Amino acid sequence: MNIMLLFIDRQPFRKILVMKEQEANKNIKIDFSAMLQALRCPGAFESIAQTYKIDTPVEQVPLIQTHASAVLLTANRVYKLKKPKNFGFFDYTTPALRRHFCIQEVLVNRRLAPRIYLGVAPVLAFPDDRVCFGPLFPPEQVPEPESALEGGLVIDYAVVMVRLPDEAMLEFQVRTGKANPVLLEHIARKIAAFHASTPTNEHIASFGSLEVIRGNWEENFEQMRPYIGRTIDRDTYQRITTYIRRFMVERETLFENRVAEGRIRDCHGDLRLQHVYILDPTSEEAEQSPEIIVLDGIEFNERFRYSDVASEVAFLTMELDAVGRPDLARAFIQSYVAETGDDALLELLPFYACYRACVRGKVVSFQLDEPEVPEAQRDAACRQATALFTLAAGYTKGPTSPTLILVGGLMGTGKSTLALALQRELGWTLHSSDMVRKSLAHLDPAKPQADAFGQGLYSKQWTERTYSALLAKAGETLSTGRSVVLDASFARWADRLAAVQVAQEATRQAVNVIFVECRCPRELALQRLAQRWQSRMKHEEQAHPHETAVLASDGRPDLYDAQCATWQAFDSEREPGIAHLIIDTTLPLNTNLEQVLSALHLAHSV
Repeated sequence: MNIMLLFIDRQPFRKILVMKEQEANKNIKIDFSAMLQALRCPGAFESIAQTYKIDTPVEQVPLIQTHASAVLLTANRVYKLKKPKNFGFFDYTTPALRRHFCIQEVLVNRRLAPRIYLGVAPVLAFPDDRVCFGPLFPPEQVPEPESALEGGLVIDYAVVMVRLPDEAMLEFQVRTGKANPVLLEHIARKIAAFHASTPTNEHIASFGSLEVIRGNWEENFEQMRPYIGRTIDRDTYQRITTYIRRFMVERETLFENRVAEGRIRDCHGDLRLQHVYILDPTSEEAEQSPEIIVLDGIEFNERFRYSDVASEVAFLTMELDAVGRPDLARAFIQSYVAETGDDALLELLPFYACYRACVRGKVVSFQLDEPEVPEAQRDAACRQATALFTLAAGYTKGPTSPTLILVGGLMGTGKSTLALALQRELGWTLHSSDMVRKSLAHLDPAKPQADAFGQGLYSKQWTERTYSALLAKAGETLSTGRSVVLDASFARWADRLAAVQVAQEATRQAVNVIFVECRCPRELALQRLAQRWQSRMKHEEQAHPHETAVLASDGRPDLYDAQCATWQAFDSEREPGIAHLIIDTTLPLNTNLEQVLSALHLAHSV
């Protein structure tokens, strides 16, 4: 038996569907654009609106086009159809594939938005020319393509969602100035809890391997290439590719450790400002935190969803940077790290933020080649993609290899305070000579030791032993691919050169070594030393666990001149391989911090 059904959209006259049905062969061909226009009509929603007692649209509904989807918006529902396209990283070319990925989208997104993703509605075609949405189905009951349903045939599918108010979208709140650091802290805690609850196993962890990460990048570079000279210039493209390839080579151990630490998870995959919604508590819930809902997790490619949590955090960070709100990005990052203890994540943020900016730039660029996208939208996409690629290049200024910062100087110059600030900002491991010295002697770090200069715990033998242990700790950390901040006076050439040697042996490659020398006038240093020593003797200072290193110092005013007399000034000829940065600690701590970050070319990305 052969049947030919022809459905016509009369204004204008266009073929929507030609369906040939044979007993042994079924084949559906859809004019997707014509089908979309038919689905924008109010009549397309009558059946599903009656079933769920929601209002039927009274006029043609708005349509939003992306590279992958067509989204129809009614007053209280969202209908998201997948375009019959194959971009390599997703394939929606057949009704069966679109059915499968609609089901997967509902299942994936119910993790972070359970009451928003209602189910899947098939698109039905009828012999009387009508095309409409059929009833809503739960994921496990969605009918197959070409199934007979309510007098029509299933030709396509849409994910059906509750429509949330635009003003609840994080992007809206950021652009209107409503978003604040406290809100981003709530979001960070939500994402941290989500990551802690999602599974990881050997299969998922494999997506954190350098082989997969490198493959993702090379695919990205290949898909960016057609837009050189259109949305990205050749120099920017070259700069990004060079940085990324070097980073992967020089930080191989760091990536391996992320896998070993269980940081590769089944993530959301597309953590953007447009996908995060904030619903204020009702009057009955006034004292509760806002409800955080996250939509549009990636369902079409597990390679993009299974990833290092650092990559997920970097996505929202990049988006906040892109709209000029690095303060909100900082609040989000700091809160996430505080919740998870994952300070190593900070060292990977530039790498992954660059990746996310490139992916977004590439995806937005796709619209330039899609004829169904209006010209005004294509022009806007060109500008947006160019800005995103420029942002991506900005993340590539920092070091690609592990870095060792020696924060030194005379006592009282504020080196421990600056070292602690760097640790908090960068997430790098901090080791303190004062802490190491007290640990070797089995002493409470906060207990003062009033030894004379060069005597007792500060004798030459104890100092050599302390520096040996301090550098050993640094080498151990550097060998894992992570960077290190060392807090010690580093008064001697020999100690600074020994640090370079340990770093090179630990990493078996060139290491960035920076001697950050803190300086201030003698009078100010003596004043600081006197105040700190008096407070310690009176047990007035209560240290946070992370601040113990600041209080472990036994520096006193009567020792200052003796140390000054033994100081060996930095000599670039004697100390090859070390960059020297002088910091005036009479300036505010934030200013000093920015000076160091600028020297690292990281001030823009943390």
